[in-house]
Amino acid sequence: MTYQGKEESLIELFDDMLKSNMSNYYMTFHPKAAERFGGKYGIRPLFTNEPKPLALPYMWKYREAKSKLYQLSELISAEESERRTVIFVNPGLKNINFFGLSSIAPTLYGGLQLIKAGERAPAHRHTPVNVRFVLEAPEKGAYIIYDGFKVDIGPGDVLVQSNWMLHDHHNNGDTDLIWLAGLDSPFVSYLSAMFYEGFVTGGVDEEQPIKSAGDVLTETYGSSLRPSRPLVSHDPWYNPVIKYPWRNILRTLTHLHSMGNLDQHEGVSVELTNPLSGGPALPTIRITTTLIPPKTDLYPLRRTENMVLVNFDGEIVVEVMESIDGKKTFHLADHDVVVLPTWTKYRLSNRDDRPAILFTYSDAPIYKSFGLYREIKFEGTR
Repeated sequence: MTYQGKEESLIELFDDMLKSNMSNYYMTFHPKAAERFGGKYGIRPLFTNEPKPLALPYMWKYREAKSKLYQLSELISAEESERRTVIFVNPGLKNINFFGLSSIAPTLYGGLQLIKAGERAPAHRHTPVNVRFVLEAPEKGAYIIYDGFKVDIGPGDVLVQSNWMLHDHHNNGDTDLIWLAGLDSPFVSYLSAMFYEGFVTGGVDEEQPIKSAGDVLTETYGSSLRPSRPLVSHDPWYNPVIKYPWRNILRTLTHLHSMGNLDQHEGVSVELTNPLSGGPALPTIRITTTLIPPKTDLYPLRRTENMVLVNFDGEIVVEVMESIDGKKTFHLADHDVVVLPTWTKYRLSNRDDRPAILFTYSDAPIYKSFGLYREIKFEGTR
């Protein structure tokens, strides 16, 4: 049989196999053959020498996203929307049916939520976990209720919501409330483990009853004091802290900076952890805050994690040095958002005369749980 005849016979057999919902190693895993046949079948080789992410590095300007959020608020009321949001859609994923229009990365959601003065978002719960980073808030009057604990919130506060935690949001202040929300909903959906329900009493969506101020959780679990009679679930996946106050985070970063506690690759950085498990604040999401000193270029690194970066204060430059989409440079103003897909080589810089503050969340715990986490730290700024 000639080479051309063999290729034609293979394709004919592949087509016949697919009709019976079958495939084979040669057309899916094989590093060279799968690439050759991939164009016809719309597939990529599964075996690659290094990760080939579907997502692309990308930046969203906060000013533009906030403008669209307010345009949306003119058309959809808080009651109609349940959650009024602008979702950040990764351009590399938006035409892939599974990810649709709700994924900033293959395992992560990212978006802004608006709660205007005088509004509330009704209580519901779901299996995806959630981290909220408060960007704008009134001086007083904004709060969230997690499993009956009322927690007052302000700019910079980090809120963590465990699996199946009942939650509703309120803004009784005189200015609007905006936060960035990060969920593991694409990952949960991929596992077909999505559960959701609203909090309904007598056929009407309502807020859940308040059983205590949330400060008691910060004063106990958040201070390494575990009550002999649990206030909340002590399951290892549950995080009882709920709120990591911005004043504590900033004070810690400032103190570490004054001590010269600088990592050449990561800056002055702290990770939020779960006081019950000692692990990440959420089982599938790693959360960090970073201070980059003035006029500082950090060293490059790359990791197997999809990471979302939010510039909270200052002027930060994210230089993508190697990626599936080539080289890019993102200049971040306050609250701008960047996503870096897995195995992207990048470095961070602060070109300003004052410290810059960065908030990040990533799916690193997923990679670590399955022994898939790798990182390379490069020496020097290039």
